[in-house]
Amino acid sequence: MRILFYLLLALIISCNDNKRSNTDNSAPFSDNIHVDDDFYFEKGIYQVVDNVYVAIGYGLANSILIVGDTGNIIIDTTEDPELGKQINDEFKKISNLPNEAIIYTHSHVDHWRGAPGFYEDNTKVYAHSTFQKGFFDQNNLLRPILTERGMKQFGHFLPDSLKRGHGLGFTLNFDFEQPPVIYPTHFFELQTNKLSVGGIDLEIQHTPGETDDQIIIYYPEKDVVISADNYYMRFPNLYTIRGTSYRDSKSWYKSVDAMRSYQPQYLISCHGPFLKGEDVIEERLSIYRDAIQFIHDYAIRGANAGKTPDELVEEFEYPPFFLESYDLEEKYGKVSWSIRNVYNGYLGFFDGRAVNLEPLSKKKRARHIFELIGSKEQLIEQINKANNSSNYQWAAELSDIGLLNFPNDKDIKNLYSESLENLSQIEKNPIARNYYLSEAYELSGKITPSLEYSISAEQAKNIPLSTFFDAMGPRLDPIKAKGKLIKVGFNITDLNETYGVVIRNQIAEVSNSYKDDYDVIVSVDSDTWKGIILKTESAARAIASGKLRIDGESIKFLQFSSLFVND
Repeated sequence: MRILFYLLLALIISCNDNKRSNTDNSAPFSDNIHVDDDFYFEKGIYQVVDNVYVAIGYGLANSILIVGDTGNIIIDTTEDPELGKQINDEFKKISNLPNEAIIYTHSHVDHWRGAPGFYEDNTKVYAHSTFQKGFFDQNNLLRPILTERGMKQFGHFLPDSLKRGHGLGFTLNFDFEQPPVIYPTHFFELQTNKLSVGGIDLEIQHTPGETDDQIIIYYPEKDVVISADNYYMRFPNLYTIRGTSYRDSKSWYKSVDAMRSYQPQYLISCHGPFLKGEDVIEERLSIYRDAIQFIHDYAIRGANAGKTPDELVEEFEYPPFFLESYDLEEKYGKVSWSIRNVYNGYLGFFDGRAVNLEPLSKKKRARHIFELIGSKEQLIEQINKANNSSNYQWAAELSDIGLLNFPNDKDIKNLYSESLENLSQIEKNPIARNYYLSEAYELSGKITPSLEYSISAEQAKNIPLSTFFDAMGPRLDPIKAKGKLIKVGFNITDLNETYGVVIRNQIAEVSNSYKDDYDVIVSVDSDTWKGIILKTESAARAIASGKLRIDGESIKFLQFSSLFVND
């Protein structure tokens, strides 16, 4: 069972080491700025105000330093421990006080994975309590698919010569070596939380937006708001193509309103430069939240008028303020994806047309369409015709039909690849471009994506044991479990925790207790059980050494253990 982590998000910026003065980052950006300009992410440590600094251009996410009376406060840590250490070394030149606290603004990997580079023996680590679900969903339940799609989204597998910006940075700095996970030690439980650390008083607000666990941080003494990922000077990713739980756009723009309510003099985004000046910040945030509300309200109005998501996307007209704002350029999120997300978030997959209640599978539809076309030669002719007339989307869709009928046909694969490459050339959104190119190169055999990785028991030490048990349901092989009824209880000896796992009806029910009638009771410490799950420790050796004890029907435990698959 290779569980966990890490996601995807992680872009690192190829920039020079010259530091641009950050005293006027609130000035309007030039209209000719594009995603490949290093102006926007120029690498350096910038002073925002006395005792507040931001590291930009080291990784995807900024890292922020607040120098307190007795210690440093680190807000977000980038995606990589080595990058984190580089930043920490620079921060220590400013303040050599101990790192008293690390605060994660949310559970995206680029905000917490670099924490080993900052962590010290007595460092406290803070996040909102909802961080746990976000972390679990991304790094456990959905890790395989999110990782695969995320790597394509960020162009991880593309040759270096094809790597371009991703809206928030340049190249993906990510490998499959798992660093130790520095899991939060303290959680904010309320909507508004007060935190005193290092002699500094902070206000923490739970502000769902890009993630449900998002927080913003207000430093009253300096009149600084840290926006997390609820504002980053790009059209927001109201939906991400790597896949995500519903991003509630209504909650998002209300969270921007929470930032506005402070009327701060300084606004630090966790991506890109900071803003200064109350009027400038109010103007930029107002436009940003208005854009989110515009998309939300447009989709709702259209849905109530009986429009389908396709129709809503096709009929959308950009209001003037969209076109005039640099912050709303679609260099990270896209309006079309966002409209579909709002519709589906409220109404689900069904578009209201009866024909779409039980649509044919893509494979069956492709078979019927191919019958209408007549032959593979005629299909290829139509694909070439579409490509030659710059109708690249239709060429790609025809190629997809061809590949579903002839999965191993090299000519169709090459035409499909050509169609996707053509789409990438006209696509302005960097994420979409990378996805087109990644699939094009995979189809043509130019790249072979590999997503193999594992974690060690040492790396898993700070991950709550509950996440391992919660993953057992999706990991159950329902074919092997057919007709099985097995009840296993667990005593976790070092944590004073109990778990129950019942196999029935081809599912695994996981609970926090077990009953006397269970077939097997397993007594084991948490590290040993994690090691067994991760295949870094032998169950037989654990039994022989006394680290794991089985009471009850041993054969049932062996049957139970054989029902789960590695992902």
